[in-house]
Amino acid sequence: MSASKIAVVLVLTAACLIWVLWGIDWSQIQVSAADANYAYVAPVFGIYLLNHCIRSVRLRLLLDRADIAFSEMFAVTTIGFLAINVVPLRLGEFVRPYLLLERSKVPFGTSFAAVFIERLLDLLGLMTMLLVVGWQVDLPEQGVIVGDVDVFAAGQKVIGTLIGGGMLFLLGLLIIGKPLIALVLRFIPVEPVRVKVEGLLTTFHAGLVGLVKRPGAGLACVALTAVMWMGIVASCYSVMMGFDAIAQTWQMALTTWTITITGMTVAPTPGFFGSYEAFCTASLLLWGVDREVATTYALVLHLTQFGFIVGLGSTYLLKEGISLRQVVADSREAAGS
Repeated sequence: MSASKIAVVLVLTAACLIWVLWGIDWSQIQVSAADANYAYVAPVFGIYLLNHCIRSVRLRLLLDRADIAFSEMFAVTTIGFLAINVVPLRLGEFVRPYLLLERSKVPFGTSFAAVFIERLLDLLGLMTMLLVVGWQVDLPEQGVIVGDVDVFAAGQKVIGTLIGGGMLFLLGLLIIGKPLIALVLRFIPVEPVRVKVEGLLTTFHAGLVGLVKRPGAGLACVALTAVMWMGIVASCYSVMMGFDAIAQTWQMALTTWTITITGMTVAPTPGFFGSYEAFCTASLLLWGVDREVATTYALVLHLTQFGFIVGLGSTYLLKEGISLRQVVADSREAAGS
């Protein structure tokens, strides 16, 4: 990763942390943390485990590879999401396609096509939640401001652009196919790079064609995505129940998670630290929650999610006897070759 990219990531992380922590009364944070009922936090780990299972089943459906054992796909999912959460700039996204190539001989482009569609499904789920929150919740006229950014408006634009661009790309690849690939290659002057991109797009196209021939699997993946997102909202609600100073409602839980994940999408920081706390705190402030209580809630919710992903992923890394640094490096090399 270049020094300039690292600098941008660090500045973004620092800005979010400063917004969250500036003027915080740490003694009140300690009181809020001590008063929380952590019995309501425990169930969220079961929800996180269920969601990892759903992600594993969904990816296997997208790949149409029933021959890959669920345990194998689950291991790939846990290691892949560990990489996504700790490696900056989403470079961990290459890990799952790489592991599937190494372990199950799934072509890298095919896996990458499945992961691409998986992310589009998640974005569609997020856009749906944004629409529901915008319809059901009375948001401030000035918007949801974090720093100088209206998170809600920016999130709708960014996510809408990503979904629109992704859909156009998929449709173009499906309808035009090889001529579109040839057109893309004309804009790449360096021969070695052109050869690599051609190989990736060709296998991506082949995987995509196979996916669209199975509409039943597609509908199943949409249903699994909906269940997964509802599970995460339920985990937010469960943690809220541990804080007497927060008036727990499903609307509040949905708003909190929608704004939090939108902010993480707009401002992805390493481990999502800083951005997670900033946007989660901002969402609770809309409901009149005390700033220290909101910050404590954000920290508890984030640490449970991050701790689960790191703990489970690290367990599988140790079980498989592989290094995260090495698997990330190898996955980037596989993406290039």
